Amino acid sequence: MEFAEGVQHRANVHINPAEKVLVKNAEETGAEIKKVFDSLKDERLGLLLSGGMDSAILASYMRGCDAYTFRFLGGEFQKEEMQRAERFAAYNDMTLHYVDINWDAMVEALPYVMATKGAPVHSIEPQLYIAAKQAQSDGVTRIIIGDGADYVFGGMDKLMSRDWNYADWKNRFSYLDLALVLKEPVDMDYLFRRYSHAENQIDWLKMMNDIATEESYSSYENAFAAAGMPYTDPYDHLQLAEPLDLNRICNGESKYVVRTLYRMRYPDLPLPEKNPMPRPVDAYFKDWQGPIRPEFRRDIDMSVLTGNQKWLLWCLEQFLIKYVPLKIGYTTGVYDLFHIGHLNLLRKAKAQCDYLIVGVSTDDLVEYKGKRSVIPFEERKEIVGAIRYVDEVVTQLNMDKLDAWKKYRFDVMFVGDDWKGTDKWNRIESELAEVGAKVVYFPYTKGTSSTLINETLQNLRHTN
Repeated sequence: MEFAEGVQHRANVHINPAEKVLVKNAEETGAEIKKVFDSLKDERLGLLLSGGMDSAILASYMRGCDAYTFRFLGGEFQKEEMQRAERFAAYNDMTLHYVDINWDAMVEALPYVMATKGAPVHSIEPQLYIAAKQAQSDGVTRIIIGDGADYVFGGMDKLMSRDWNYADWKNRFSYLDLALVLKEPVDMDYLFRRYSHAENQIDWLKMMNDIATEESYSSYENAFAAAGMPYTDPYDHLQLAEPLDLNRICNGESKYVVRTLYRMRYPDLPLPEKNPMPRPVDAYFKDWQGPIRPEFRRDIDMSVLTGNQKWLLWCLEQFLIKYVPLKIGYTTGVYDLFHIGHLNLLRKAKAQCDYLIVGVSTDDLVEYKGKRSVIPFEERKEIVGAIRYVDEVVTQLNMDKLDAWKKYRFDVMFVGDDWKGTDKWNRIESELAEVGAKVVYFPYTKGTSSTLINETLQNLRHTN
C-alpha cells in the first residue's frame, strides 16, 4: 500500500521460489555456501558478524576479510554478544570493526531509509544503513549477511513451538492492537483471512513463510539500497529438500541443519545461543511519552508497550511528519453560553489550518479567574466538539500555552485581538516562536459575548 500521496512504497519480492536450490543436509548446505563465496572472490567483502552461529558459519568461509559488529550504548548493551563476535573474528583472522550505534545516529539515518522505502521502517534498518556506510568508507564493495538462515532452516522456534489458532496468531502477528493507538484504525483481518481454513484455524506456517520472510528480507534490501551497498545472503537462495521437522525444532533443535554445519566448521568451539539482532529499543524509548500527531489516540497507555511497539508508533509519526505535513491549529476558551462570536472564531481558525484542536477550560479554571460558568464543563466540551470546524476537543487545565504546545505540537495558536500587544501575550508569542509556533489574533465579533448574554439574562430575570 502507499503510505502517503506521491510517495511510492518500495517492497520487492526477494527471490523467486523456483530459483531456490534444494539441500538435504549440512554437507550440501556448506557446499552451496562455498559456491557463493567462490563467485565473489574478486570483491572486497565485509561481514555483518554477530555472536550467533549463522554469521559465524559465514565467517569461516571468509578468512582474512573485514567484519562489522554492532556496539550499542557505549558497549554496555549485550556485552556477551560482542565477546562471541570477537572470538569468531579472531578465529578466522578477520579485521573486526565496531559499528557504534546510539539514538542520535538512528535519528540521523532514519530519513534515508524511509525515503528509499517510501514507508515507515523496521528498527534494524537505520543501524544496517549506518553499518553499510561505515563499510563503504573502508573500501568494502559488498556486505555479507546471514539473515536467511532463520527462515530457511527453522530458526523461528518460539513461533513454531505451538500450533496456533486463527485468533491467537492474528493477535501475535499484529504486534500491536491498532485500536489501542489510532483514532481511525483499519482492521487487517483481510490479510489473515488469506491463510484461514476451517473454523478458527490458520495456515500460520505458510503466512510466516510468505509475509514474515519477505518483510525481513525487504528490511535488509532497503537499508543497503539506501546506502548504495550491494549485499549477499548465502542462505536465502537455499531450501530444505524435505519439510522442516517441527518435532526436532519444538524439542530444542532449532535450525538443526545449521547446528550440524556449525559443529563441522568449529569443532572446538561451543555452540552459541540464538539471539536476534540486538537493538536497545527499550532503553531508547524508556522516557518517551508517546506520539502527539492527531492521528494517534491521546489516551495510549505507554507503560504496557514494549520498546519495539513504541518504535512502530514513533517511526510512523516521523513518517507522517515528513511526508504528510499537517498544519495544526490550537485555540482555547470557556465557551460558556455558546454564541455567534465563538462560532466565528472557530470558523476563521479552521480556515487557516488543517486540524483544529480546541481547549475548553474546566470549571475550576474558570473559577480561578474569578468567574463562574453557567454551563457545566462537560456540556461545554460536548457542545464545542459538535461544531464541524473542530477536529478535536481537549481539556484546558491551566493557562500555560507552552505546556499545551508540548502536548499538541500545534503550528499556530488563535486568540482574540483584545490580548494583542499585552505583556502577557508578548511573552507567550516569544516562547512559542522559539519552538516554531506562531500566534494569530482574530477580532472578536462585536456586540456579543458570553458575559453580555449572561448579564442580559440576569436583567431579564430581575425585571420579570
